[in-house]
Formats: sequence, structure tokens, C-alpha cells
Amino acid sequence: MFAKSFFILSLAASSTLCWADIYKYVDENGNVTFTNTPIKGAVKIMSEPSAPRRSSGESTARSTQPRAPSVAAPSPVNFPRVDAATQRSRDTNRRQILTDELNSEQASLASARKALQEAESNKTAEEKANPKLYLDRIGRLRETIVMHEKNSAALQAEISRMR
Repeated sequence: MFAKSFFILSLAASSTLCWADIYKYVDENGNVTFTNTPIKGAVKIMSEPSAPRRSSGESTARSTQPRAPSVAAPSPVNFPRVDAATQRSRDTNRRQILTDELNSEQASLASARKALQEAESNKTAEEKANPKLYLDRIGRLRETIVMHEKNSAALQAEISRMR
């Protein structure tokens, strides 16, 4: 019992935060998928640097305390600045891209819901003979719906965070 507790405690104490790259994949049907695992044909759309690691001198007790909200450090004097018009243009482009993606996700969601509705009312002869095939097909369609719902919610959240 002690060994198990020690292992869990040491695992928790040694874990570090990390970021993942984000990839966008559009399949042959036009369905858009965002993932943190590389897929053949996917485009990397965001790459985050590794999270800062704790120095070996920091105590693990201190790392379990809640962190204060981070305050943005001032930019160096010679750091390139973007004028307000350019930033507004970039923000407008970003909002348009997110809105287009949201519209695409919602259309895919509506299509997936319609396909599920049709599948629930129509069983093929093969599926009537083997109900597991029917359940597998319905399960895949429901998973697709959940994925599109999650993608839509994430896009709506991102749009709502914009200024």
C-alpha cells in the first residue's frame, strides 16, 4: 500500500505541463477536424512553446499552491509593433475564419443528425440479420455528432473570447 501511494505521489510531483501542436485536417467530404496528433494531409495551425519547467531547487510543496494570475510582461523597446489598423484587420480576418469554420461545423452537424435520423428509420437487410452491424453504424454516427457538437462549442467559445 505504501509503495503504491509513494508511486502516485512521486508521479504527481514530477509531472510538468506541456503544450501540443494543433493540426487542421479536411477530409474528402469537406469535414474539418482539429486534432493535436499529426495526420497525413493535416496542416499545423498552432504551435505552442514548451511550458517553463520548474528548476530542481523549487520545492514541490510550493508548486501545489494556486498560482497568481499571470501579468503580461512589457514588450522590449525594439520589439516590432503593429499599428491599430493592421491589428483590426487581423482580428477581422480571424473572426471571419472562425465564423466560416463554425458555419461549416454546424452544416456538418446538421448533415450528421440527418444521417442518424435516416439510419435509425432504415435498416438494411444485412443489419436486420445482424443487429450488431446496425448498432455499430448508429454508434459511429452518434460519435460523429458528438465530435461536431464539441467542435462547434469550441469555435463559439473562441469567438466569444475575441474583443
